[in-house]
Amino acid sequence: MYNGKKVIALVPARYGSKGVPHKNIRMVRGLPLFMHSVNYAKESRYIDAILVSSDSPDILKEAHKNGCVQNGLRPADLASDTARNIDVILWELDQLKEKYDAVVQLQPTYPIRPEGELDTMIEKYFETGETSLITVIKSYARPEFIRRIDHRGNLQKIMDTTSEIRRQNFIQYYKIIGSVYINNAHTISTKTILNENEVPYILDEKFSLDIDTENDWRELVAHVWV
Repeated sequence: MYNGKKVIALVPARYGSKGVPHKNIRMVRGLPLFMHSVNYAKESRYIDAILVSSDSPDILKEAHKNGCVQNGLRPADLASDTARNIDVILWELDQLKEKYDAVVQLQPTYPIRPEGELDTMIEKYFETGETSLITVIKSYARPEFIRRIDHRGNLQKIMDTTSEIRRQNFIQYYKIIGSVYINNAHTISTKTILNENEVPYILDEKFSLDIDTENDWRELVAHVWV
């Protein structure tokens, strides 16, 4: 709880995955991948409850064994590759008997997170108006120099700006990673687009590894954890 406001953490951990089959239950440092997000939430002073959303009885059994809210299996239509995260969040919140003021979504595919900073994120969310927060990293790709190829095979700008810019005049851009989203549980709706959350929380690039492909998993294995 933060100044009387109740906070719930939600870890979306469905069983299936095309890029890395069953990645949420692959073992990392002796724990299923999704459990690292659960344990990250447990470190917070402000989070009142942790909810794992899954269509897998085994995942929910492990989550409940570790003190997470028992909310039942996610419906099949919310466990497909095309299901939207926002619809999953809304369904899970609707099942709860208890109501919360903020929902912190922790994507389990980001196992490497800054230790002790979740509470700082929650504080920033509340102190900046309780709108919405998202994690980002600095981007060193210059959109002024990025092009698409049109139907004629010609290069086209993606921004209506000149590419004749001195390095000293570069604008600092940021890339959304979305390892953590924080939203107002009272105003979140089907119209909410999570990647358009307003308040940025800037992370170091080393916290941006997203386990989306087997190459990502190999990078995790080779350089970081397993």
